[in-house]
Amino acid sequence: MTTPATTSADQSIKPLRLLFTLALLGYVALHLGFQFLRWILPAENTTLISRSQSAGFLDLFLLAFPLVAVLIATHITPQLAGSKIFALVALIEYAVAIVFGGVTFLIGLGGLGWVDTFPETIDALGHVVLTIARLGLVALAGYAVLRVFLALGGRVTLPAALHPPA
Repeated sequence: MTTPATTSADQSIKPLRLLFTLALLGYVALHLGFQFLRWILPAENTTLISRSQSAGFLDLFLLAFPLVAVLIATHITPQLAGSKIFALVALIEYAVAIVFGGVTFLIGLGGLGWVDTFPETIDALGHVVLTIARLGLVALAGYAVLRVFLALGGRVTLPAALHPPA
């Protein structure tokens, strides 16, 4: 009689680490690209201010996905071979999210000047406070990824074969 081979939970997930890391970072890159197009291209009955107020550059999954991808790549042994590159991509994604999130927040403030009722005031205050909180959370996650990137060596070097001849 044979017994079924059992594996620990971490051994069953390890082969999927690269796939998860690429999928999480790729999804965030695609989302940021499409959010940029949706924000910059005018649609019928919208203004830049209304599109800025609803821009999704600071969505909570954009906060979590790059950080989770970097943690999967670096904190489960053995580290993935491209951990530095993955951390650099996550840093770039956080920088894009913070820059465009901040710009759209500032542009969107122009649409909050026309509140007439108390519920509209609460909505406007909630929009401002929660957007500032999301900016802070994205910056904190970006700082965590920066610390991981610096702990991995802090720079990405090209292989000798890719250097141009002197």
